Amino acid sequence: MAPRDVPARGGPQRARRSSRLRLSETQLGLFFMLPFIVTAAAFMVWPVVEAIRMAFFAYNPLRPDDVRFVGLRNFEIILDDPLFWESFRQALVWTGWSILLQTAFGVGLALLLHVPLPGIAAFRGLLLFPYIVPTVVIALNWRWIFNSEIGVVNHLLLRAGLIERNVAWLSTPEMAMASAILLNVWKYTPFVVICVLARLQTIPTELYDAAKVDGAGTLRRFLDITLPMLKEVLVVVVVFRTIWTFNKFEEIYLLTRGGPGTTTFNLAVYAFEQGMANLRLGVAAATGVVMIALLLAGSVVYVRVSGFGAEERPA
Repeated sequence: MAPRDVPARGGPQRARRSSRLRLSETQLGLFFMLPFIVTAAAFMVWPVVEAIRMAFFAYNPLRPDDVRFVGLRNFEIILDDPLFWESFRQALVWTGWSILLQTAFGVGLALLLHVPLPGIAAFRGLLLFPYIVPTVVIALNWRWIFNSEIGVVNHLLLRAGLIERNVAWLSTPEMAMASAILLNVWKYTPFVVICVLARLQTIPTELYDAAKVDGAGTLRRFLDITLPMLKEVLVVVVVFRTIWTFNKFEEIYLLTRGGPGTTTFNLAVYAFEQGMANLRLGVAAATGVVMIALLLAGSVVYVRVSGFGAEERPA
């Protein structure tokens, strides 16, 4: 007789158990995203919520038991403070010039690095050097480079005959802000270059060939082909770089300590001074909430004006 197939022991139960343990694609995706969600909630969402809550309380860390609800009083304090408005104006100067120069230099360098030359990959790798160096190292080196007595910049300018005496780069208001902007531009221009270069490499070469046949010159090809193709990337880059630069604290503080006086204060340095130096954490939190509102409103307006993500309507 032919042997009969013997059913596996516990076969139906095991099948039912495996079907219960099987996850759908959505559940599996959520399972793998769970560590990121928990981390983001702990280190991103909760601090923002806590800052918004603290903005409505008066809190001194030296008296942790004395926490009082003050409503909008913290916002009234900062809006009545002339230093807040001075810091706001300087934050606009700091952010505006930084983003403008980063975008201009970033697009220019990306166009140069897009040219297929021997060894161009090595130059692309070296371009990342400023971006990967820690900010504290860069700031300390720039403090030495721009030192009014022994700095390399003054030495080279004197040798070249461009200046007659040493320039106090970090001790005069205009030069201190300019030095901080140059540091920010030098460090973060590689981010713009990477994003723009990645987009340039996806533009079909047939478009340029057709434009050459039609007699378009270099400038016309840039304005009619390259720039429109870079629009979406530049919108995203400008939004992110504006948010990051507007919130920047460490570069200005490490380079100038917000000085001379308060001439290089931005809102991040102002919030730090209110919270750490003056021990008014509620006022510092209110400043952070105002910064969030300004950045959110500015980003929405900029994206709408630029037309990013707008669907093309049929003619």
